[in-house]
Amino acid sequence: MEIAGKPGSHALSAFFDEESDAEKASEELQKAGISKDAITMTPGNRPGIPPIDHLGFIDALTGLFFTDKQRKTYAEALRRGGVLVTVQEVSKEQHDAAQTILMERGSIDMDERVEEWRRSNWN
Repeated sequence: MEIAGKPGSHALSAFFDEESDAEKASEELQKAGISKDAITMTPGNRPGIPPIDHLGFIDALTGLFFTDKQRKTYAEALRRGGVLVTVQEVSKEQHDAAQTILMERGSIDMDERVEEWRRSNWN
């Protein structure tokens, strides 16, 4: 998606169940020429560590490149322990390459995951 207010600058995000998969994706993104500064990894809640309310973090990003629906879904994924990888301010070509890398490295299908949560009574 194009970043609001920054024509020609794109952003994307992906979730991973495992931090090691997110780290591998980040490494591949950098090998593809995407600056380390353009890549952010946000780990979700972990066993044995006090839980964090990620909704505030996600709220800060709303309007930049997350819709309200994405904000709630991503906050829930972080609450459940997922790892969010965001790639910001990249060209269209870098965006397309990053999307391929994230998919190949095992990012989860958020639509499928949301359906799974709904079957478990999540709203």
